[in-house]
Amino acid sequence: MFALSLLGLTNVALPIRALAATNQVVLENQQPGSSGWRLGGLVSDDSTRQIKGYASATSVNQNQSIVFYVTVNPVQSYRIDIYRVGWYGGLGGRLRLSSTGLQGTTQQPCTPDATTGLIACNWTPSYTLTVPGDWTSGVYLAMLTNAAGYQNYVIFVVKDGRPADFVYQESVNTSQAYNNYPDDGVSGKSLYGYNSKGPNTVSGGPQAVKVSFDRPFAGQGVGLFLTWDVQLVHWLEQSGYDVTYTTDVDTHADPQALLRSRSFISGGHDEYWSKEMFDAVQAARDGGVNLAFMAADELHWQVRYEPSAAGVPNRVMVGYKDATTDPVQGPTTTVQWRNPLVNRPGQLLTGVDFAGEVNFGNNVGYVVTNSSHWVYAGTGLKDGDVIPGLVGYEMDRYFPDLPAPSSTNRTLLSHSPFTDIFNGASTYANSSIYQAPSGAWVFAAGTMSWSWGLDSMSNIAVDSRIQRMTSNIFNAFLNGAPRTPPHDLKVTAPATATAGQAFTFTVLAEDAAGSPVQPNGPIHFTSGDTSPGVHLPADSVLTNGQGTFSATLDRAGSQTITASDAADSLTSTVTVQVGPGPVGKLALISSTSQPATAGMPISFTATAQDQFGNVNPSYAGIVHFTSSDRSPGVALPPDSPLTNGQQTFSATLDQAGSQTIIGTDRAQPSVTGGVTVVVNAAPATHLVLATTAGPTATAGTPISFTATAQDQFANVDTSYAGTVHFDTSDQSPGVALPPDSTLTNGQQTFSATLDQAGFQTITGTDIAQSTIGGSVGVQIIPFNVVVTLTDQFGNVATGYVGVVHFSSTDFLAAQMGDLPPDYTFNSSDAGTHTFSVTLVTPFSQTITVTDTANPGLSATSPPIAVMVVGLF
Repeated sequence: MFALSLLGLTNVALPIRALAATNQVVLENQQPGSSGWRLGGLVSDDSTRQIKGYASATSVNQNQSIVFYVTVNPVQSYRIDIYRVGWYGGLGGRLRLSSTGLQGTTQQPCTPDATTGLIACNWTPSYTLTVPGDWTSGVYLAMLTNAAGYQNYVIFVVKDGRPADFVYQESVNTSQAYNNYPDDGVSGKSLYGYNSKGPNTVSGGPQAVKVSFDRPFAGQGVGLFLTWDVQLVHWLEQSGYDVTYTTDVDTHADPQALLRSRSFISGGHDEYWSKEMFDAVQAARDGGVNLAFMAADELHWQVRYEPSAAGVPNRVMVGYKDATTDPVQGPTTTVQWRNPLVNRPGQLLTGVDFAGEVNFGNNVGYVVTNSSHWVYAGTGLKDGDVIPGLVGYEMDRYFPDLPAPSSTNRTLLSHSPFTDIFNGASTYANSSIYQAPSGAWVFAAGTMSWSWGLDSMSNIAVDSRIQRMTSNIFNAFLNGAPRTPPHDLKVTAPATATAGQAFTFTVLAEDAAGSPVQPNGPIHFTSGDTSPGVHLPADSVLTNGQGTFSATLDRAGSQTITASDAADSLTSTVTVQVGPGPVGKLALISSTSQPATAGMPISFTATAQDQFGNVNPSYAGIVHFTSSDRSPGVALPPDSPLTNGQQTFSATLDQAGSQTIIGTDRAQPSVTGGVTVVVNAAPATHLVLATTAGPTATAGTPISFTATAQDQFANVDTSYAGTVHFDTSDQSPGVALPPDSTLTNGQQTFSATLDQAGFQTITGTDIAQSTIGGSVGVQIIPFNVVVTLTDQFGNVATGYVGVVHFSSTDFLAAQMGDLPPDYTFNSSDAGTHTFSVTLVTPFSQTITVTDTANPGLSATSPPIAVMVVGLF
């Protein structure tokens, strides 16, 4: 912990806003002040503990009570004088209560827990204060003075819960993290090894992993308040801002309370945050509450809270600082916020993150950048100007490799070089301001010592320029920020790029003098290349009026990228000559009208292209051609090079239908491509006749067959319009053939009936072009008749050996010899024999069989239907 001597306060003229008569802070500071709040020469130490104390809470509401626990050594009386810290005409405080003649006791020593190092004092209550309702919210110091004249403080905050322009968060967490009470060189413990004593804890060193608010603060008893906060509190109240006060414990416990104020101030050293605090302040920003982080090293360590042994919530702060020893794993593990386990860097909220530090007392200068920004209005500062001694001892900067907060306007206000004492690296600090999408402004000082430039109670001189900058920021929180709109945009890109490969370009928004200036809104990007694979940056907010971006264009040729600032009605366009990428495919395109004709040449072009379809004129490969048409008469180009990445070829395909021609790089098979060609049949050169039920048919029964018009490549000529005449080798009078007919889409099914047993042909011939014809052969077989001899009881006469004669009502069939000749049954027939018969006369006929020796032994068949083709 670092402490500063209390110097006299100097009244410095400030460029402040008009003070509202009803402002409670203004009215409060019109009350009589007192310098008696400053400690005298006898300050109690932690070894003798002449007088020390702590409060039951870090804050208390008006009209509620807070308990003080006090120890004196030796036993003696003491007094309590309670002061509110403010401006009060430069006196710095106002006495609100004195209680004298209090009888003190020596409280029991506070011993650390052997495992965690937790030091929690179990003292008996000494004094209870009920806060009057007229005590204005603020930071209060209870000055303890024993009869021997030794003094110490107990610090607490009084809250009023009212809406205000500003809510000031006193950073008690960080004060407690550094608090090594009792700082007696023997047993004191904090969350730091450098000032902890006694046995090692679970941390592996002497430092604790848990610290308690139920113990005094070491030294003067105020934590870090007099080092980092008091200057800002004095200046705020001198300036008349309407401010109410709280602590980070309150932010953790009641996150909605921040939404009652228009602006939130994180004062002093604000290094230790719980997840609930982070969530609360982020939600406030997203709800439109402005944020001011007035120091540095904010949001460095995550902590958790636990109740005290008596069950009082949020009295123990947990900080293992090591994921391997912390029993809680996950989003509340007590490691650095930007540790991958938590992965929530403070830069997401503040706009900057911890960059390093210098030795205490060796601050470096604040170096101005972007001096045209409204934060610098009225300061006279220019880029490169230096404000001595303002930057230290811990500093923040913007890290491009960490996530940035969502913003519509972001500017880095300084770039202050320093050498980090831990690693000797040269680095720098940034002050930052950005505007969130909610409209809330977020300022981060980036230096622990910002408040030192506001008030004389510090190690550096008051600087009116820092006062003016702070006033500009806070006034903008209340009244809106002025802005200098950019005069123009400039887009700078490389002259050439390769299709599909990313390249970087820059955008600069500048004022009329050519200095960078922050646009009022995001930059939108478009391109003349509207290919679907084009990658342009998303709408983006520039940083300090500048940004570097990446783009990928796909279409070869002269392309453009345009940056637009809609809020300021500005655009800028740059031209990039895009060359093709490496050849990734071949594109084949047919120039022959579709559909093509089988056997006729097809013209097509082969082009070497990159993955985006750009022609690559430098292609030097050899292309081999294949086709889905495997017909023997197919003619494809020989293996060939292309000229300037392109060449026209000819091919002949024979097979009708959808066919492909494929070109493939002979050395790189992955470089390939094809074209689909629809091929129609050539004019028919012949007919193909085919039976539908096989090569045999029964005499006198219909035969189904198809006639197909085909070209020379056996493709069906669907456009064939000829008339086909049919003939047959069977000249029997009962033969029935189809009439002269046309085909439908080059094909038709017909029926014919032949009578003469044996091999017969059916022939089709185009009546106009006799060369177009074809035939089909059919084996005609007679139909069978089964003759069975039975006795009078229906039994088969297996011993019958008579001679039978056949007759028929089909006299023509009898004359033509189509009936079986007389047949003599023998014993092997066993009374049954099968005969073949051909009938030729329509429509219904019968067959009779008679025993030649006994004409009374006969039988006649049922009627047999004899069909005629074309009638049935």
